Amino acid sequence: MKDEVIFKDFFNTIKSIWEPLGLNKRIIPFCTPLKVNPKFLVIGINHSDFDSNPTMADKIADAYSMGMPSTNTYIEHDHSFAKGLRAVIAGVNRQIDSFDREPNEDWVGTNRIAIQTGPEGAGEVMHAYGYEECQREMDKTLKSLISYIKPKNILLVGNEACDGLFYPAKPKQPMNNKKTKKVLINKETKETTNIIPLWHFSRGSFYQPCSSRIIEAIQNKLCDY
Repeated sequence: MKDEVIFKDFFNTIKSIWEPLGLNKRIIPFCTPLKVNPKFLVIGINHSDFDSNPTMADKIADAYSMGMPSTNTYIEHDHSFAKGLRAVIAGVNRQIDSFDREPNEDWVGTNRIAIQTGPEGAGEVMHAYGYEECQREMDKTLKSLISYIKPKNILLVGNEACDGLFYPAKPKQPMNNKKTKKVLINKETKETTNIIPLWHFSRGSFYQPCSSRIIEAIQNKLCDY
């Protein structure tokens, strides 16, 4: 019960961070239920459409914007990000059969930007007056969330999910140059997590490089599953 209350507090905090931008778009803090100590926390850039059917997409997005999700979008839905994640996981499993075959409740997710913009991407949000301050507050909140739920691994999907969070904002590094690493997430307990930067799932040609990077992380003891 305590965890549910705290997760709701995070939900409300994230809503309050992005509301001042006044973009008249849905604010969606999370796209899966949360849990403590999940295998993987997936952090993307921002939410696009959850379904190719506009009516269904709106229904899903409305539910996620109004309260903590009761469904896991990586399991339940067929949008491009979910399909991409499933393909990447399957690619790892083909080489390491003890790895998950597909997402499950141990794969939880959020985004660096909580405002849903659809397939046009996050540019409108990034160019809005006041965005930088919102992003700073969001990044602090994400790190607090990470410290609380203690994921074993974090997948940062896309350069914009990486830069300024766990990788330098400037000078920007191409994804090829970003390294998987272990970071401290709780100074008091000395707990750490693995940060695995991945190419965005928007193109199928990135699936195999993403799978290969996770496999390499496992081999280097930088992915605990």
